[in-house]
Amino acid sequence: MPLHSIAVPDSIAKLPHTEDAERLIDRANERIEAFMLSEKTTIENFVPCDFHLLDQALTWIDQNHLMTGRRFCEIGSGFGVGALLASLRQWESVGIEIEPRLVEQSNELADELQNEAQFYCGSFIPRGIDDLADWATEVKNVDSEEGDVYDEIGWDMGDFDLFFAFPWPGEHGFFEAVFEACAADGALLLTYRGREGMDLVRKV
Repeated sequence: MPLHSIAVPDSIAKLPHTEDAERLIDRANERIEAFMLSEKTTIENFVPCDFHLLDQALTWIDQNHLMTGRRFCEIGSGFGVGALLASLRQWESVGIEIEPRLVEQSNELADELQNEAQFYCGSFIPRGIDDLADWATEVKNVDSEEGDVYDEIGWDMGDFDLFFAFPWPGEHGFFEAVFEACAADGALLLTYRGREGMDLVRKV
């Protein structure tokens, strides 16, 4: 199925944050800074995105009723801030992250904030899809050898309504290919593209 691009207006940067979102983002940034200063082994592919812009994009998507349901998945979730922000909106929210140390940090942050987002350690690439496994070998920061994390979650990619990811430069096409192959019709994929801001597509 083709992907339909949805323009995210620059005006989202003017949308206000709730007190809970501000508190979440502030605490996440504090924990991220402490983690990066304390870790002896650097996690090279861990780079936080603009959490304030992400919160505003989620607000805009919600206000415009663009989602077909209330299930959210952050792929490559890092500290899980996207999933935590989604959970503040009473969405059923999960994060998938390959690095165990980051999953541990996500769970600790969720517990501290009494947030119901759930985090899982593994690869977001569904198993049993040969083409995706082949493509993954060409993408530096993606793992396709782990077990199927969706079995643990209890939902597959087709059960989610909105995905969020922060792909490395040059990897956006791969993330869109996985989304197009496995997501349900009507699902949304939001990606952060650094200086270019947020990009949003729908599977149609």
